[in-house]
Amino acid sequence: MTNVLITQWLAASLEAKSHRQMFWLALEIGEAGGLASTEMRKAARKVVRSLRDVIELPIAEASVLAKADQLFAELVEILKDAASGTPPLLAA
Repeated sequence: MTNVLITQWLAASLEAKSHRQMFWLALEIGEAGGLASTEMRKAARKVVRSLRDVIELPIAEASVLAKADQLFAELVEILKDAASGTPPLLAA
């Protein structure tokens, strides 16, 4: 994992305003292989799965988009932790 790449992903995630931007960034992270941690890739794939069926539609259910927003926020937090060098919390 390169810190420069994580910093770039973090910057892009903070600038993402549309669900399409969120989708494409999450897709990139999810497919990054060894350039992203397992935790990052899993979080990114959750975002992609949540938007996959609606990303090309002109309008989508608010509940679907709200869930995608929540999952993307979780991905952003993981990126923030990785960029700051904070180790991820282990699930209880």
